[in-house]
Amino acid sequence: MQKIRAYTLMEVTVAMLLSAICAGICYTAYGLINEYYRTFQQKNERVDQVLSLKHVLEADFLKSTYVIRTVDGFELAQDSLSLNYLMKPGLILREVKELHTDTFKIDWQDLKCSYENREVQDADTLDHVEFMIKIRSKPGLPVSVNKIYSAQNLFQ
Repeated sequence: MQKIRAYTLMEVTVAMLLSAICAGICYTAYGLINEYYRTFQQKNERVDQVLSLKHVLEADFLKSTYVIRTVDGFELAQDSLSLNYLMKPGLILREVKELHTDTFKIDWQDLKCSYENREVQDADTLDHVEFMIKIRSKPGLPVSVNKIYSAQNLFQ
């Protein structure tokens, strides 16, 4: 009778146990890294929204001939078109009349509109808009935009 070389049942069981432990560690590490990446991605999306809003808002203010306070935001009049910024809870809408609407999913608070350092509540000309952006547990991030009027714009 010839002896067959093989693994014992104990050796196979130990090998399976070790591979199960390795698979469990890998699965846990994958879950942790995936959660970290998702959090990182959400943070980057929020920062991108804030930077995009700030860039577009500054460009719109620069191109506009005048800025008027509205009930739920402000309106910017440019040479050939009119823009409305609507400040809704949890988002800011940028409406280009009869063309399209941009949506910025940003939690904001404390909208302050003023003209020559005087707060404006009703429909009136603005030269300064300021608000805070809420970012989770951190204190608000201030956003401030100024409009410098030419004499020609003020007399129209």
